Formats: sequence, structure tokens, C-alpha cells
Amino acid sequence: MPRFRYSALDESGQPTAGELEAAGEAQVVSQLAAQGVYVTQVDALGVAGGVAGGGGEADASSGFDWRGWLGGGVSLRSRAAMFGQIATALEAGLTLLHALRVVEEQAESEPVRRLVGDLAQRVQGGEALSDAMVAQGRVFTPLHVAMVRAGETAGVLDEVMASLASFAERELAVRERIRSAATYPMIVIALVVVSVVVIMVWVAPTILDSMVQEGRPLPLPTRLLLAVSGFFTSGWAVLAALAAGAGWYWFVQWVRTAEGRLKWDRFKLAMPIVGPTLRKVAVGRFARTLATLTGSGIQILEALHVLRDTLGNEAMARTVDEVRGAITQGESIAEPLRKTGQFPPLFIQVIALGEQTGKIDELLLRAADAYERETTAAIDRTMSVLPALLIVALTVVVGTVLAAVLLPIVSMSAGV
Repeated sequence: MPRFRYSALDESGQPTAGELEAAGEAQVVSQLAAQGVYVTQVDALGVAGGVAGGGGEADASSGFDWRGWLGGGVSLRSRAAMFGQIATALEAGLTLLHALRVVEEQAESEPVRRLVGDLAQRVQGGEALSDAMVAQGRVFTPLHVAMVRAGETAGVLDEVMASLASFAERELAVRERIRSAATYPMIVIALVVVSVVVIMVWVAPTILDSMVQEGRPLPLPTRLLLAVSGFFTSGWAVLAALAAGAGWYWFVQWVRTAEGRLKWDRFKLAMPIVGPTLRKVAVGRFARTLATLTGSGIQILEALHVLRDTLGNEAMARTVDEVRGAITQGESIAEPLRKTGQFPPLFIQVIALGEQTGKIDELLLRAADAYERETTAAIDRTMSVLPALLIVALTVVVGTVLAAVLLPIVSMSAGV
């Protein structure tokens, strides 16, 4: 088994070094991390003890670059907490490297500890924090990198980190509200599906088979129920399920293409109830992201380039590209936004007023608060009506099935 020489920091922060046998660098790091030791450098040793590879590179035999995977498993909640902790440490007067080491020690999960440790190692090696974040592209978005780079340039990194923490917390709050609001409707839908399948596959055939064998005339609803039940219990149901699965796979692959995603996002915006809600979400994100970026000292063109991918809708993102192109031709912000037809008139007026007064970031934050409140209200309204509609649908479906089962029984009891 190959041997590796490592340099590390122990639990008290004191430097330590040694040699270890392992299958690769990733195993060296994991073994030492389990002992509370943070690895700063790993060198592969040959049979004669010579260094076979440069420190910090991936294991040549495996071809696996473990550093590219250090940020895996870091949730949005963990990122929000991490940004807030770094901001607090910087505001307390700690240096960036010291702040990162403190956050690393206080990390509640191993993925976060590895992530912050890697950032600290890169910063200690002379990299800027924004460049270190670029290397962890699976965790940090272009928005994070652009804001941190602007904070480093302007010397307000603590304020930027606090803004990132607030931004992540707001996004997390919206996600949790949507998730909690959708829980009950999903339970109702599952009950509908399970109830119909149980009745179709087991209940209906058991009750009605004897009547079919006697040759009694059956009402139309009962004949339809038997036909559907026969379909569920035949091989055609398997073929239909396979076809549905293939169709879903094709749809997912189509949506992942640029053309498919654009058409699907345009369709979602055109839907009667969902469309306006999604538009409010995108406008709120646009306002808050643009305000945060411009407030951090980022130029408007770069800010628009960064925020386009934060809207969650490719159709809205294409309109941002159009606006950015118009601004490069010398136009203001408000007029190109108005021409797209995707942004509400009141929002356009806020942008125009912000350009005239020079307080565009402040007014955008107020607009973002307003649209987020509207989004919350729209989600609450939709989710309050949807369960009632689903319950009505469940009642109709189950009632129809029960009627189809009971009609022939009632007819037989009445001697018809």
C-alpha cells in the first residue's frame, strides 16, 4: 500500500507531521479528520521514501481529485450559517484566515468543516477568498463569488458576508414555506391514487365477478369500472407504466436542453395560477439580487450578468440578457425592462425613480420586500384552495367508484 507524508494541524491548532499508509490522498484526509487532525498538505512517497508527487495533488493511481468534492453535501441552511459566522468573526476584528479557522472549528457537520478548511488552506497559500470559492463551484454560485470579490476590493468583506447570509436565509425561508405548504396537497394526492388503485385492483373485481358470471345486465358505470379494473390487472398496465416512464424520461431530457428549458419556462409563466406567482418570485429575486450587488459596489452590467441565473426561469433570464445588451448601447435600465413586458409597471417606476435619485439599491430592496410579501400571500392563497379542490376530486372519484360497485347490488336486491 502506498505511503504518504502529511503536514497538518492538530485539535489545538499546533502543526504536526508524519507518514501514513493509505489507498490514496482521500483516505489519508479522512483517517486524520476522524482523529481531529486537519491536513494541510499530502505528499505521496515512493518505495525509497522519495516524494512521488507534488503536495496537494490527486492520487495518481486513482485519478480522483478529492478537493473538487470537498463541498459536497453543504445545504443552503449550512451556507447561510457559514456566511453569518464569517461575517460575525470579521466584524469582531479577526483576520480572514483566523475567521475561517474559527468557523472551521465550530462547524456542525463534516462537509462544512472540510469546505471551510479548504478555503482556509487556499487563503493561507496566498489565494483571495473569491478565487478559493471559485474552486468550490459545486457550493458557491457566481453571485457569491462576484459579491465576495467586490467586498475584497472595497474592503467591506464583513458587510458582504452579512448580505450573503441574509440573502440565503430569505431564500431558505421561501423554500421552506413552499415545501410545508405543498405537504398536505401531496398527501391528499397520494391518498387519491392509493384509494383508486385498491378499489380497482382488489375491491371491484371481488364484488362484481359473481354478478358477471351470472350474466346479469350491469349498469354503464359498472361496466366502465370493470373495464378500467381489467386494464389495471392486465399486462397493458405494465406497458402503460413503461410508456409513461419513458415519456417522463424524454421530458426531463428535453427540459435540460436550452430550447426545451426556455419553452417550458415560458409555458409555466403563461399558466393561469402558477404563472403570476412564479413571475413575482423572479421579480423579487431580481430586485434583491440587483440591490445587493450594486450595493456591494458591482457595476450594473456585471450585476445583470451575475443575477440572470438566480431567477429560476430561463425566459426571465433571456429578458435580462436583452436589458444588458440595451444598456451597453447607452440606454437606461428602466426603459429596456419596460420593453420586455415581463416586469410589472410599478417595478419599472421604482427602477426609474432609483436612477433619478441615485438610490436604486435602497428602492430595489423595498420593492423586493413588497414582492416577497406578495409572493408569500399568493402561495398561501394557492395552497389554501388546492387542498379543498383535491378533496373534492377525491370525493368525486371515490364516490363514482362506489356508485359503480353498489348500483348492481341495489338492482339485484330490488329484483330488477
